Amino acid sequence: MLHSLLFGVHRGVRLWLAIFMIGSLAFTTACNDDDDNNTPPATPVTTFGDAVTVGNGTARSFVTVDANGNPTEIGMRLTEAALTGLPATNTNPPAWYMLNLPANSTAKLPFNHLSLDWNPNGHEPEAVYGKPHFDAHFYMITMAERAQIGLDDAKGDVLPAANLLPAGYQTVPNVAPFRTIPMMGRHWVDPSSHEYHGQDFTQTFIYGSYNGKIIFLEPMITKAYLAEKKTETFTLPRPDVVEKTGVYYPTKYTIGYDAATKEYVIVLHNMELR
Repeated sequence: MLHSLLFGVHRGVRLWLAIFMIGSLAFTTACNDDDDNNTPPATPVTTFGDAVTVGNGTARSFVTVDANGNPTEIGMRLTEAALTGLPATNTNPPAWYMLNLPANSTAKLPFNHLSLDWNPNGHEPEAVYGKPHFDAHFYMITMAERAQIGLDDAKGDVLPAANLLPAGYQTVPNVAPFRTIPMMGRHWVDPSSHEYHGQDFTQTFIYGSYNGKIIFLEPMITKAYLAEKKTETFTLPRPDVVEKTGVYYPTKYTIGYDAATKEYVIVLHNMELR
């Protein structure tokens, strides 16, 4: 009798435990499902290239991608000290600071590498661009390809189709500063920009070409403008057509200062797939 009673009790406990475990499993599953539904979306991810010495500080490239891995920003950051200790006169070789892009960051972008070029005395035409300034080049070709570009290179006179440039952009063959520059190419400017209409040059946007192709985009920025530590966003002048399709191109650019990191920022953003 006692054995039978104990057997019945054990059987009842086992049954109760089974019911409890099934209920707990269902509750846990429901909680997990609820957690999955409330998981916050992945945040944008920014990766950086190697830091390069500029003046008494450093500069580095960066690329930001969204949760789907699509680029949203590409640019460069300069520490505060990068604006000090810069060469006071032109040097040979020139003060060009090459910024490699982060590894595996260019698959969906037209850019290959960046270059931050320091012009201590500006450049021609001095009446327009004679102030100390930086040329922030976003190159679409490799360093090896750039090395093939010579001064007044004949291929620099092979101009791109008009629809590959923003409306109104102009160049003058072999007249400074529009001549083909070694390791750069030919520069194109917007004659409606403020510096051509009686205002001091602060920042402007340049296109570059070589052998009929667009090879770089270039925000050009005075040192004094950067040193103001203000942030401004501009519409990036764009052409009707691009040569390389299926990648993301910027529609705006921002020049500013990040007070949290104490860095100057030059960034192309608001990407569109073309």
